[in-house]
Amino acid sequence: MEESQPAPPETRELKRLSWIRYPFAPGNRLLTISLLVLIAVTIAWLIIAPGGLIGKADSVGYAVCHRITVRSFAFPDGRQLPMCARCSGTFLGVLIGLFTPRLLFGKRRAAGFPKPVILIILIVASAVWAFDGANSFAHLLPYERIPRLYEPTNFLRLMTGMGHGITMGSLVLPVVNSTVWADATNDPTLDRWWHLLVLYAIGLAVNGLILTHQGVFLYPLAVLSAIGTLTILAAIMTVMAAIFLKRENLAYTLRDALPLFFFGLAGAILMVGAIDLSRLAMFGSWDGFDLTSYY
Repeated sequence: MEESQPAPPETRELKRLSWIRYPFAPGNRLLTISLLVLIAVTIAWLIIAPGGLIGKADSVGYAVCHRITVRSFAFPDGRQLPMCARCSGTFLGVLIGLFTPRLLFGKRRAAGFPKPVILIILIVASAVWAFDGANSFAHLLPYERIPRLYEPTNFLRLMTGMGHGITMGSLVLPVVNSTVWADATNDPTLDRWWHLLVLYAIGLAVNGLILTHQGVFLYPLAVLSAIGTLTILAAIMTVMAAIFLKRENLAYTLRDALPLFFFGLAGAILMVGAIDLSRLAMFGSWDGFDLTSYY
């Protein structure tokens, strides 16, 4: 990663004004095209998704989660959350892992993976998530010979999902930073024990709010879980866009990176919409799988 100085404020302001006045000038074309693509994809998705803010969150969950009724928490009116307990924890954890290092630890463009011991703990948390998921899946199968080690619960799904989500966010963050920014540093995103403890403390607090079953907490967290889903998908798509467009390590400012972020978010929304339409064509309903009779 090259050591270069960012453009002075005057130059950045001139570039911004230039884009407003001449959006299709050669230096502004990619930003304009990426914004138009994002707007077009978003409008198309808003048209096919169910109405209302929670309906839009449901459509995001519909693309990534089985939404089994008995494995999901519910709002006070009985409507289930956009995702099951495990996915709710996972995609809320993603937001914690992605944004906490910058917001609380000053890791502005850190591109180093967490220190080895911390990384091992993160991987173990994901292994616990996988183990609990396998045991939970075993309870869906009718074969008695398949081992069922303990009774799965939504509490365990939520907790292990949160741990895995924090791992996902913590590992994707340095990949994005090292791909997008020209002035990314080799500083680890997590290099202190208390960094990891803060992430898990926030995760426990968020899970605690879900477990109150109070609508005042559940509605914003339901929307945030959908945002977390789009964010992790957009982060991966942003890396792919940077590689495809051969624009790795070229951004110094947010404006420089916006085309990649716009393409990344457009790709995430396009993926969600495509999966939504495919699943809707197969099952004819936006509802999750109802296994009430099975249980």
